[in-house]
Amino acid sequence: GLHYTALQAGLTLTPFALGSGLSAGIGGRLVDRLGRPLVVAGLLMVAIGLAGTAFAVHQVTGKGIGWALIAPLLFAGLGSGLVISPNQTLTLSEVPVRRAGSAGGALQTGQRVGSAIGIAAVGSVFFGRLADDGWSNAYDHGLIVSVGFVVAALLVAVADVIAGRHEKQGERAERAERAQRGAG
Repeated sequence: GLHYTALQAGLTLTPFALGSGLSAGIGGRLVDRLGRPLVVAGLLMVAIGLAGTAFAVHQVTGKGIGWALIAPLLFAGLGSGLVISPNQTLTLSEVPVRRAGSAGGALQTGQRVGSAIGIAAVGSVFFGRLADDGWSNAYDHGLIVSVGFVVAALLVAVADVIAGRHEKQGERAERAERAQRGAG
C-alpha cells in the first residue's frame, strides 16, 4: 500500500464525499424536470470518474497519488449525487402514498445489501491481488469490478429510460386515438 495513516486515507476520499453532497441537492431540484436521464448522466459521471482514478494512479507515484485523485474522485462524487437522491425520488413517485413507507424501506434495504456486496467484491479482488501484483495493479483490478457494477447499473438505467419513452409514446397514441374517436 501507500502506508497512509487512517486520516490520510480518509482525506484522500473526501473529494468524492464532497462532490456527492454538493450535487445531491442539485439533483433533487433537477429530477422533476429531467427524470431518469439525470440518473443515467450521474452514473456515466461515476464510471468516468472512477476510470479517471485508474489513470491518475499510474501517472503519479508515492504519496502524491492522493493529490492526483482529487479531480476524478470529485467528478465521480458529483455523479453519485445525481444518482442517489433522484433515484429515490423517481422510485418513490411510482408508488401509491399508502405504500411509500414499505417501498422506501425496501429501497434502502436494497441499497445497503448492494453496498455490502460491492464492498465485499471489490475488497476481495483488491486484497487478493495486493500481495502478488502490488498496490497499483491490485487497485486496477478492484476498480474494474467497481466500474463493472456501475456500468451494469448504467445499462439498467438506460433500459429504464428507453422503456419509459416507449410507454409515453403509447400513452400519447392512445390519447390521440380517443380524441379522434370523440371528434368523429
